Amino acid sequence: MINNIKTPFALQRLFCLRLIVLAFALLPGSFPLTAQAAEPAGKVDAVAGQVTVAGADGAIRSLAKDGPVFAGDIISTGPNSRVRIVFSDEGVIFLRPSTRFVIDAYKHTGNTQQDESKFSLVKGGFRSVTGAIGQANKDKVKIETPVATIGIRGTDHEGRFCAGDCLDLTNIGVSAPPDGLYTATNVGQTVVGTQQFGPGQYGFTTPTKVTIRLPEPPPILVADPALRGGMAPQKGTESKDKSAPSSEKQGGQGERPEQKQTGGQDKQPEKTGQTGQGAKEGFEIPAKPPTTRTIQCQ
Repeated sequence: MINNIKTPFALQRLFCLRLIVLAFALLPGSFPLTAQAAEPAGKVDAVAGQVTVAGADGAIRSLAKDGPVFAGDIISTGPNSRVRIVFSDEGVIFLRPSTRFVIDAYKHTGNTQQDESKFSLVKGGFRSVTGAIGQANKDKVKIETPVATIGIRGTDHEGRFCAGDCLDLTNIGVSAPPDGLYTATNVGQTVVGTQQFGPGQYGFTTPTKVTIRLPEPPPILVADPALRGGMAPQKGTESKDKSAPSSEKQGGQGERPEQKQTGGQDKQPEKTGQTGQGAKEGFEIPAKPPTTRTIQCQ
């Protein structure tokens, strides 16, 4: 009889204790390991126009300067929008207008075997400079596209995928090229499909996934003011210069492809060796890690 009275009381007490534990678990900061958000893969260094992100959870948000980006994010730039993202390993991704770019996987801990940086270009174009992950283990950095995988060998490179949507440069005399992936290697080496490209070399991958070397720079890349001139930041979104440009002092072999422009499309060509007015108007993008050079704005 005594046991029958005490047992329900003991159960009730245990139930109350569990409620108290649950209440503490729901308090912010009670359990940092579960409440802590995922570490950002990088942050926005400069942005112009409307740039949105669909997170891994499906939530849509707008990107602003210093805003974080995470693994799983799908980044979309509007028709007149651009964004430059600096990742935690100091790698840089610049996205031109009308681009959709996915951060498939990103991990940077200093462990060269576990770290990785994998992206996908769904549409549009980009310019990329390798960070510490690619410098330590080149096989850990890849950019997937609808027709080919781009691998890096320590590089500054760019690409644009055309699928009936490369008509935006007709106003400056660049006809829409055949559909496919156009790539340029400015510094270092890239591997597109099975083809390897060095500094100043260009490639084209057909919709049937055949990659060839182009004898001439493709205007869709070299005449594109978004890729050539970088980004024209809006007031209040400019990134601060972190170092003086030095690639020109070292020879700057990555400059050669940009000088082969036709029809005088680039109204404001790059000014080499400047850290004054040019640095204020533009933003720094590494030409060969860890050195940098200044890209002039349009």
